[in-house]
Amino acid sequence: MNGYRREYDKLHFSQEEKQEMTRRLLAAYEEKNQARRPVRLPRRGALIAAAVLALLTVTAGATGALGSAGEALAGFFGSAPAQTEIIDRIGYPIGTSDTDDGVTITAQAILADRYSYAVVYDIQREDGAPLTDRLADWEGDLSVLPFHFRRGDLGVSLPGQWGGAHGSSHFYDADPSDPAVQYVETMTLDRPIQPGTAKVTFRELIWFDDQTGEEIPVAEGKWTIRFDFAYEDLSLDLPAGQSFRLNGMDATLDAVTLSPLSLQVAYTVAEEMPETPAESGREPEEMRQAHQRFFGDLTVLVTLTDGTVLDLSDAGGSIQPAEGKTVCQKGSLFEKIQPLEEIVSVTVGDMVFPVTE
Repeated sequence: MNGYRREYDKLHFSQEEKQEMTRRLLAAYEEKNQARRPVRLPRRGALIAAAVLALLTVTAGATGALGSAGEALAGFFGSAPAQTEIIDRIGYPIGTSDTDDGVTITAQAILADRYSYAVVYDIQREDGAPLTDRLADWEGDLSVLPFHFRRGDLGVSLPGQWGGAHGSSHFYDADPSDPAVQYVETMTLDRPIQPGTAKVTFRELIWFDDQTGEEIPVAEGKWTIRFDFAYEDLSLDLPAGQSFRLNGMDATLDAVTLSPLSLQVAYTVAEEMPETPAESGREPEEMRQAHQRFFGDLTVLVTLTDGTVLDLSDAGGSIQPAEGKTVCQKGSLFEKIQPLEEIVSVTVGDMVFPVTE
């Protein structure tokens, strides 16, 4: 599953592409090589990618003891004592649900920081039966199930929240002994998240048979869930403003924002990235090379106290032209909660930023 998450964390789309992207998401196979779309969008497979732009936010409406929220989030982000302590502090239970066509979808819990969030949903039939009989014959990994929504907002939304976003989503079964399955969606934004009342809509739950390519309807409903959220931000701003070189180009590090949940790096290249193929007639391969030169080749590493090095160089992000320059943001959620006291340093290019003494 980790490989899937790394791949789909590269997704990024412009605001104007949102409606077209939603329509085409599940049918797209080819790799997108434009500057703001550097990844594949497969229809097949167990992981269904989610990436949208505009009207994105994170919300939750409960505070205090977490209960089921802690359980839901720990199952995905880790259950070690240090991880649980952070989840207990910044994770919020939601408990809001909607039912249609005999299936109930419940927003269980949310975890967020300044730029990133993860929402865990619970999906089950009202009558207590399994979502599909095919689950009984499923021999694959229960941490990645081949469900997908045929259509949906693919991200929580809030009027007034604008900017870029990239992320991933997938279905899994946290407890095979009960009939429910879970759906988790993670997103990283390129602007700070604004608290408020969130809305998310899902349509048509599908089981995808990877052997035959058949899509089997599970529920043809439409589920709309609204919930409020105010998050506690544990982000740490590391020193920035340094000049550096990236593939022979002058660049300036604008910000490095670290939290136990994610890392976000912002920088400006003193050259303008070539226009997209639609604007310039350039071949996709030329654009892929330009994207790699301005964005993909920037090394981003996180070194932990146990010697582990997390390589976030392939993280997704955004690329924006700005008066002859190019403003870039690269960031991602960690696959597990990373307590700040267990992070030794963050490396950006050839610059190393100590985090713990």
